[in-house]
Parts: sequence; C-alpha cells; structure tokens
Amino acid sequence: MSVNGIGAGSPAWYEAKRTQRNNSGTGFASKMDSADTAGSVLSQRASVGTSALDAYHASVASAVRNVKPAYETYESESYRIVPDNEAGCFDIYNKQGERIGAFDYSDIKVRQDSATGKQFLISEHGTMSYDAMVLDGELKDVLQNVMGVETLETEEMQGFTLKTHSGTGLQYLVRDGEEGRGGKVLLQSEADRERYEALAETYFNKYPNLIHDKNAAYIWADLEIKGLAQHTKDGIVSMGFNGMSYNDNADYKNNWSVLFSENTYKAVFDWRQNNRGSIEEMQKFATWQDVFDSIGSRYERIWSDEEEKQGYLNN
Repeated sequence: MSVNGIGAGSPAWYEAKRTQRNNSGTGFASKMDSADTAGSVLSQRASVGTSALDAYHASVASAVRNVKPAYETYESESYRIVPDNEAGCFDIYNKQGERIGAFDYSDIKVRQDSATGKQFLISEHGTMSYDAMVLDGELKDVLQNVMGVETLETEEMQGFTLKTHSGTGLQYLVRDGEEGRGGKVLLQSEADRERYEALAETYFNKYPNLIHDKNAAYIWADLEIKGLAQHTKDGIVSMGFNGMSYNDNADYKNNWSVLFSENTYKAVFDWRQNNRGSIEEMQKFATWQDVFDSIGSRYERIWSDEEEKQGYLNN
C-alpha cells in the first residue's frame, strides 16, 4: 500500500508513452547518421546549392533540440527517484519501496495551495488517473538534485481542490469538476496510515461476503475517503458521477441501483455532507428516493436480474 494512497500499476498515459517510445522509429543517433550521409552527398554534389546545405544544418539542429534529458536514479533517506529517460517520466518510491506515482518531467514543479500553504506535486495526465502527493522539503531537495537545478518552478495550484474526509480526517486532492470521478488520497504521516488501515480493516472484517481480500478492502477505504462509497451496518453504498448502488452483505435481494446525471451526484454529495446522522438509513432505497425528491433531481432505477424474475423492485 502506498503512503500516498492506492497506486497499483501505471496510469494509462504512462503506458501509452512507453508504447509510443517503442514505436517511435529512429532516434537521435540515427538522425545524426542520416545527417552525416547527407553531408557526404552534399560534398559530392557541390552544385546542389545553399538551400540543401541550409536544410542539412536545420536537420542537425532539430535533432539536437530533440535530445531528451538523461537523469539518473537518486536515493535519499525517504525517497528513491527512478527516471525513465525515454518516456520522460520519474517513478517516485518511498522508503518502504512502495511506488507513490509517475510524474512527467514537465510535471516537476511546486503547486502551492493558497488556502493552506501546502505544496504539492501533481501529475496532469488524464481524468481519474493523475498522481498527486504532498511535496515536503526532502523530496523537493531530491528532485532539485536529480534535475540539476537550484530551485523548482513554483506556481499557485489551480484546477484542483484539497478536501478532508469528515469520518477519518484524511485529506484528498480532487480535480475541480470531477468530484464524482475520483481523486487522490494523501497519507501524510504514520497517523494517517493507521487511520487508513483501520478503515480498510472495517471493510474487510464487516463484509466477508462482499470483500474477499485486503486489496479490495483498501480500495473501498480509498473510495470512501474520496466520497465515492459509504459503509453501513449491513452493506456498502457506492456512488459516482453517473449513479449509485447498494450491496448487502447478507441478502442480495436487498441490493439496488440507480442511474442519474453528474449534477445529481453533486447535489447528493452535498446532501450527504450535511446529513451524516442519517448514515444507517443510507442503505435503504426509500431514503434516497426522498433525497432525490427533496433536491429536485431525476434518476432511473435499474432492475437487477433477480428483480426482473420476481417482478418487483427490492426496498
């Protein structure tokens, strides 16, 4: 488990860059070889004129400009930075050897939150697949050493908001306008890790018929912190930008699902923030039916195979 949240595997943008690299054709050395060949041809054909010679110089200059940085692996007490110079990315690991995230070289800059003063390192690649972490002094120094610069570029954080999960006090970063699509949980201390572990244990121990391994429990804990899930006394309510559902640990006949718009998700999210006292009633669809009516939102109830067979909806 990563100290900065669930981060197994590589994001799609990162794998795409690797694929692009493997299919990119000739590299710098090949371009230089081609330029040398062009030069020998030009010397044999002096009558070609200055336009061809200019084109040759332009080709060489372009090849030089396209040389990618060649950074080396660097380790400090708490971090290990592993560059992929072909893909143009850093893989960042913590002292436990857990991969925190992949960051394009162009992402290596300080994003400062004006509200809290906290500084972040954020990957800007793709909906639901970005990496983010709090940028402490040690990591900042490490990145400066790796890149051979005295200071990192600093700018005000825009397009992302730092939020706090009321149940655990854990913080997460979410891209503005994508609250129902994900985010990045930020575990900033051992105390944060312990609260995260405790929530995962709750899921694992309370719902044995729904959750069969610890990895799944960590995922559900991650979702709950980001406002995309809620554990109840008997099951799990999950939600996202286009709908929500309930899965009961003891009786699948109590399960239900609905579809709705992203605007409805935002209204439902706000309602949940102000109605934590009704948490045990959240597994009942009748509760949500009243919520949808009160916020004036439309939804579509989705029938399960079991409901279609029995001819009526559960709850």
